[in-house]
Amino acid sequence: MKEIVSNFYINSLILILSGYLIGSFPSAYIAGKIRKVNISKVGSKNIGGMNTFTSVGKLAGIVVIIVDMGKGFLSVWLASKFSSHIAISLLTLAAAMAGHNWMIYIGFKGGKGLSTLIGGLLYLSFFSVLFLYIIFVPIFLFITKDVYLGQAAALFTFSFFIWGWGKNLWWLIFGLLATLIYFLKVLPLIKSYYSENRREVYGLLKKIFKPVFKNDK
Repeated sequence: MKEIVSNFYINSLILILSGYLIGSFPSAYIAGKIRKVNISKVGSKNIGGMNTFTSVGKLAGIVVIIVDMGKGFLSVWLASKFSSHIAISLLTLAAAMAGHNWMIYIGFKGGKGLSTLIGGLLYLSFFSVLFLYIIFVPIFLFITKDVYLGQAAALFTFSFFIWGWGKNLWWLIFGLLATLIYFLKVLPLIKSYYSENRREVYGLLKKIFKPVFKNDK
């Protein structure tokens, strides 16, 4: 396989760094600027697709989500093109997710990284996305009644599932790393889940899983 440079470590570092820089592309911030909306000061103040969808516009939100997924997909595609090691592809995806969460171009602000994660997983293992969002996320939404804690718990549990499925320790390492990257971004919200009895689920998810939230006002 053709590498960018012949040295394995330098080649791997270049790919992982490229993942971070690709992940840092501020699609939501740009979408807000086009519509003259400071996405970091409206709605949830999250610089991501869902806040763009609710605070800037549905079309803008859909475009941002697709672009954010594309960041993960592109990062992993590049890694797999220039390295045959699955570990490098997974670490590059984790770097892209971190880049999305802490975007170097806009002062290390960002989103939560899930769209970027999904985009990369679609390239690496399409069925893993189905398992994550058809089985694991609904289960933990039912248990926690909260999208942030629920998704954190789902990612953590999913890490062990995909390790057993892929039979490669790097999948577990990646899953736990992705969980940590997401957890660090939602830590204040998870704290408020316990300290303030906060419960929050996106309206769309409430519609999809209506029986779970039928008693919520």
